[in-house]
Amino acid sequence: MYPPVREAPPQRRGLGIAALVLGIASILTLLLCGLGAILAVAGLIVGIIAVVQRNGRGMAVAGLILSAVTLVLAIGLAAWFYSRIAPCSDQTRYPTKEARDQCLQKRVPFFQATPAP
Repeated sequence: MYPPVREAPPQRRGLGIAALVLGIASILTLLLCGLGAILAVAGLIVGIIAVVQRNGRGMAVAGLILSAVTLVLAIGLAAWFYSRIAPCSDQTRYPTKEARDQCLQKRVPFFQATPAP
């Protein structure tokens, strides 16, 4: 008689799925509101843990790649934004708030100054 056939234990993929979801969400939230960098860091952490534990490894690697790309984009966008607004903070060239606001409106197309109360 043959020994009974054992079923393979179910694969654990929860952390891999979580890393992938965090990677996708990080890209979307970076483009929408700029908070994707926080989700990308969380995605990197969860993805590394999932790869080490072999928990949904393929999805975890995809989540790691998406999170890393998001962090690179976030750093690039932050550097670009800072390079655009830094000259406008020079109070010798722009002594009044109105002059600094005009500089910002000229250098950053989506900036709209709000009137001071």
